[in-house]
Amino acid sequence: MRVLFIYPEPDVAPFYLQSPIGCLYLAAALEEKYDVRIYDQNVDDDRLEDVIREFVPDIIGVSFTSGCRMVSLDIAKKYGGKDVIMFAGGIHPTYCAEECIDAGFDFVAKGEVEDTICEVFDAMSPTRPFLRDDQTLPKGYFYKSGKGDYIDTGTARSLDINRWVPARHLLPAKYHRRYSHGVMMGSRGCAFKCTFCASANTGFRERDPKLIVDELEYIVNVEGHSAVHFADDIFTFKPRWVIEICKEIVARDLKCRWSVNSRSDIPEKHWEMFDWMYKAGCEMVGFGVEAVDQKTLQLSGKGIKQSKTMPVLQRAREAGIPIKANLMAGLPGASYADHLLSVDLMEELLPNQIVLSLTTPYPGTVMGDFPERFGIKLKTKDWSTLLQDVYVESDRFHEVIEYDDITTDEIFKFVDTLLTRLAPYGYIRVSDDEEHAERPERVIKTFLDKPMLPRLRDEAGRADRYNRSSEPDWVL
Repeated sequence: MRVLFIYPEPDVAPFYLQSPIGCLYLAAALEEKYDVRIYDQNVDDDRLEDVIREFVPDIIGVSFTSGCRMVSLDIAKKYGGKDVIMFAGGIHPTYCAEECIDAGFDFVAKGEVEDTICEVFDAMSPTRPFLRDDQTLPKGYFYKSGKGDYIDTGTARSLDINRWVPARHLLPAKYHRRYSHGVMMGSRGCAFKCTFCASANTGFRERDPKLIVDELEYIVNVEGHSAVHFADDIFTFKPRWVIEICKEIVARDLKCRWSVNSRSDIPEKHWEMFDWMYKAGCEMVGFGVEAVDQKTLQLSGKGIKQSKTMPVLQRAREAGIPIKANLMAGLPGASYADHLLSVDLMEELLPNQIVLSLTTPYPGTVMGDFPERFGIKLKTKDWSTLLQDVYVESDRFHEVIEYDDITTDEIFKFVDTLLTRLAPYGYIRVSDDEEHAERPERVIKTFLDKPMLPRLRDEAGRADRYNRSSEPDWVL
């Protein structure tokens, strides 16, 4: 049987171009028994309909986030209901499974299903109905029974994440030059309980350092990337493990620039980790600063004392590693005055990059389940509208979302204040940069910038107009 994995293009604004890691893990679990093909709609010259016509898949899997919701559901509506099994996977389907079934997907893979996906496919009939009335799928699946009832077996979490290595060899070679950088996972899950994050409280599980560096070598030597981002939710959770990875990179003399995400409250006894990270080629650490006001951090479930932030970030910088500060606008309990404290901190710290996101009650988060509890009025479930369309039109912003503790005008004023006060220090706003051949020392990207960046496709089809696609430094 033939399986086609689709990594869809976004509904509105472009993503950074990187390999579809979720599809590659599932492909690894299937490739010994199935003919598997990966199709990345973001970088492939071929149209999806042509790929399906040529490959004639028996099973089509679409892995997507909320930012790809409309494109993905349209794929299900177009190709579902025929003699092909359609399934959805990824963050959005995991938490919006019923919506996916109603759109035409036959089942949803919820969470991490590499351990069972092959046996599930083996048990399915090649013709409709794919499942017998008495057939039950293992944990990690959502589907309709023969009687039309929704069946939810829960969300799967893999305990042995060393079992599967992403099937990177299935990526067409033509994709590599269009990916802005390599991407991989050293760990899965997070032990903390941030209310705005879908990975909260899913449990931290790390891979074997040797397997991690094996994959890193493949990305560098075979795919040809000199820059790699670890997409882990919290790479630095176990500093001794991080040091083991760094020692392995150094021992193999592997030359690669890499970046990670981190919390900003790493205990002082583990700060040696930064020295090893620098020695092994780490070129950026993105710290989850989010806010300065302690009450706001507590209401967000961040579980961090902001007084510890500055020493940690300064120590990483002293080790020679550039730092990125991630901030959020609209967190619960944060007034306009509280937001300005973040500007004060940025002016004192002067990180290499500042990224400002809008607090958004995504599916799968505690905020998404109970937005009103956090002072958020979500007025639409059209994620393409919420995430992109009205960001640059302040007079329409309130039509989509409102916050109890800060007004729409104050949010835009906060963004403007951040940009204005940091400009004298040489910061460049990402959407204003036209000379991107060299990496600026200081960059600011806000949630208002994304819609201003050019689309990946034009009406005629493939259009390589996203000027970050050849700039690995920008995505680190």
